[in-house]
Amino acid sequence: MEKEQRNLSGAFGNLPGQVFPVNTKVRFQLTVPDEFFLENSASIRIRYIRDDWRMTDGSVAFLAPGLKHFWQEVSHTVRDGILEFELELNGEFEHWIGISAENEHCRCSEDFSFYTLEPDLMPYYAFKGNIHSHSTGSDGLFSPAAVPAYMRRAGFDFTAVTDHHRFAPSLEAVRAMKPFDSGLECYPGEEVENLGAGMVHILSLGASASISDWKNDPEGDFAAQVEVRKKDFPSLPEHERTYAAQFETLTSKIREQGGLSVFCHPYWKQNARFAATNLLVDAILRRGHFDALEIGNYNVPRTALMNAKWQELIRECNFRKPLIGSSDWHGRPYQKDNIDYTVIFAKSPRFEEFADAVRNERCVAVGGYSEEFPFGSFRLVKYTLFLMEHFFRKHHDPLCREQGELLLKALEGDTSVLPRIAELKRKLAALYATFFRP
Repeated sequence: MEKEQRNLSGAFGNLPGQVFPVNTKVRFQLTVPDEFFLENSASIRIRYIRDDWRMTDGSVAFLAPGLKHFWQEVSHTVRDGILEFELELNGEFEHWIGISAENEHCRCSEDFSFYTLEPDLMPYYAFKGNIHSHSTGSDGLFSPAAVPAYMRRAGFDFTAVTDHHRFAPSLEAVRAMKPFDSGLECYPGEEVENLGAGMVHILSLGASASISDWKNDPEGDFAAQVEVRKKDFPSLPEHERTYAAQFETLTSKIREQGGLSVFCHPYWKQNARFAATNLLVDAILRRGHFDALEIGNYNVPRTALMNAKWQELIRECNFRKPLIGSSDWHGRPYQKDNIDYTVIFAKSPRFEEFADAVRNERCVAVGGYSEEFPFGSFRLVKYTLFLMEHFFRKHHDPLCREQGELLLKALEGDTSVLPRIAELKRKLAALYATFFRP
């Protein structure tokens, strides 16, 4: 008769963290609240392997006869309900530990994963957010005050309301969140469009003033600056030359106002045609007069085409721009709010840290349709996949989700939820302090 196999969760407590510096010797002193493990402590086995098949001494753990994996056995002790062992975690890898115990009827096990980072990434935490959303300030379904709460409910640490042509709604969103001690960072922003047919869209994030107001001011110098910049595109037809010049005039103004510019959804369609011609998009991308490139938008064709163009430009001209994931959220019933976002590696989710992480390519774009799919450098995508499974989904997102629900109630005038909102902020801070161990 085969033994019953049970995979447990929560059988052990007091984990020392899950992200460590490379070449760290970690001492585990795990509490064992699970009765099965206590009753069968003499049978406990601890096995270790890292994601390149290596054991702690660097040797390869080949498959043993019968195609069974040969893991490294880890010596340990169990005293007074405490399971103790030590491991040296070498190199920048994901590490796996399996702890099991058995008797004549059953075998129970629980698995743990850890990650070790080189010194350049170790000072940074991981935060995620959506910086492209719309409110009733333009064509969204929810008020500027409510949008950040919905974004918190989706699991985000930072967000921005980026209404079409309008900067003021983002400031309203920032003001609405200030009374609540939530920890959510809300940035000022807007979605800026060129004059005319709206060929290209740009996210202005963190700027000190409205770019759209400056562009639309009849007494301003936008038009004059565009005419000067048109000389930079002598080989383009007049249509593309005008809109390319407008694009670079706007991104220059965003930078002048202390903001970060994102070229968003280059391959979106209006009435079955691309809003911007391929010639225009190609010219903008090759010149690279913007800070980051958006990928995602809960839209497979947009993501597929942008990814294809990105790969083409890398091959042809060594194109290099940080990628941003965002949902272009409008609050529509069919639109998921938690599947397109950006992960940054920073010391906090404040705008200055966000901008520094993006400009220095310490970011990963996550986009998809039914499943989250990260884009970026191999190293950061690999680390992000670990965090998505072991940090965000398991620990981080449930706390954000609850706090977002409470923020929506607080916006309706329910002051009884304020202490819990503050408590959840403290819980998130404690989670970061225990999960990431510099």
